[in-house]
Amino acid sequence: IEAVETKTFVDPQGYFAITVPKSFFTIRRSAKGDLPDSKTGQGRRGSSIFTAGNMAKAEVVAVERFPTRVLLEEAGIEATGDLTTFPKLGQPAAIANLINQRRERDKPGNLSKTAIESVSVSPDGLELYFTLKTELEVQKPELLLEQYGVSQLFRITNAKASLASHDGNIMAVFASALQQDYDAGDGQVLKNAVDSFTVTNQATAS
Repeated sequence: IEAVETKTFVDPQGYFAITVPKSFFTIRRSAKGDLPDSKTGQGRRGSSIFTAGNMAKAEVVAVERFPTRVLLEEAGIEATGDLTTFPKLGQPAAIANLINQRRERDKPGNLSKTAIESVSVSPDGLELYFTLKTELEVQKPELLLEQYGVSQLFRITNAKASLASHDGNIMAVFASALQQDYDAGDGQVLKNAVDSFTVTNQATAS
């Protein structure tokens, strides 16, 4: 696989940094109505604060920010005690599922079928990694089969959620592509973007 030129986006608000392919567009939400509410984590665009991607290939990298407490309370879980690491929030797979469900709910008219393929937690408990596989609705399967040799379409998403901001919020990055592009080499490019995602500790930020 040939090397992909990249660029690093450092958040002007000081929350995160991420490296994405140079060809990707980047948008940092700044209009008040577009940003998630600090108490609810909800906004016109869900919890999204940053988007990058390649529209031609339908590849997207998105960064979201929302209160840890809200994630639990929306699921009917009492948000008390120590919420500073993922193992203290609950089972990693269950938390990954809650994060995904919250994100799916933010998408209007979304009825996708998503399965969590893998989940892991960093040794310090501050980062949760997971992979999603989503079956997309296909209007004309026979046409898809004729053109691409497949009758189903899947989107693969690499994700990383972080509690490293130490300000009561979860910061999460989601990088996704259609499976055929993901398997053809773009998957590694998106994994690299997820791995590069770093969150600034707001407790020590000046």
